[in-house]
Amino acid sequence: MSDPYLYEGTKVLRNLLNIKDEKALELAEAEISSANMMLLYEKGFSDFTTNGIREIHRTLFGKIYDWAGDFRIINVRKKEELLAGKSVWYANYDDIERDLEIGWNKINKISWDRLSREDFAKNLAHTFPVLWQAHPFRDGNTRTIVMLMMFFVEHHGFYFDQELLASSAGYVRNAFVLCSFDEHSEFEHLEKIMLDIISESPISEVEDLDEIKFAEKVAKRKKYYIENYKPTPHEYREDDE
Repeated sequence: MSDPYLYEGTKVLRNLLNIKDEKALELAEAEISSANMMLLYEKGFSDFTTNGIREIHRTLFGKIYDWAGDFRIINVRKKEELLAGKSVWYANYDDIERDLEIGWNKINKISWDRLSREDFAKNLAHTFPVLWQAHPFRDGNTRTIVMLMMFFVEHHGFYFDQELLASSAGYVRNAFVLCSFDEHSEFEHLEKIMLDIISESPISEVEDLDEIKFAEKVAKRKKYYIENYKPTPHEYREDDE
């Protein structure tokens, strides 16, 4: 079986824009999904369920892929430099619903409104990677789960530094990878950036900061920035691998 999501003979995802160049699709997807992120943020969101995950993905990518919001129908893998070319074991396509339910059960056992900022960040880093590892969609999983986390944080009364997140996309994805490597999983990196991203007070714009706070903000961005970060694309995984 070949990957039904790709144009035949290419590594380019079939898309509603009929773009068949990988780089051009990447740029168009980034621009459109970013604009849709802003629209969804302005609209507001509070559906912290599996259906909510579908809604976020459909909103971000619905103008690009006809399968947006639909769970993948194949198994996938992605070679990770962090794992010496190995892949995180994502959910088998027929186990996605079950694995997401396991994640939500873990999340819903926590009394989030009683937690300090530090404990909130730590628990977030230990629970939401379960949803990410399910990798329910053929593409766009990290952006979907990160946006879900942002809404979840703000729903519970904290603030989320979107600028720091945007400048640290590579670090965040690598942190998810490290959280999802079975018995070797480690959560330190995701805990660290979540603690810097989550605040008890509104996040000030750069132009509103004094010299010291501006320097601190720049230092945070540099701390998590990965130059020329570009993850490898997902690949079709045979069922017997």
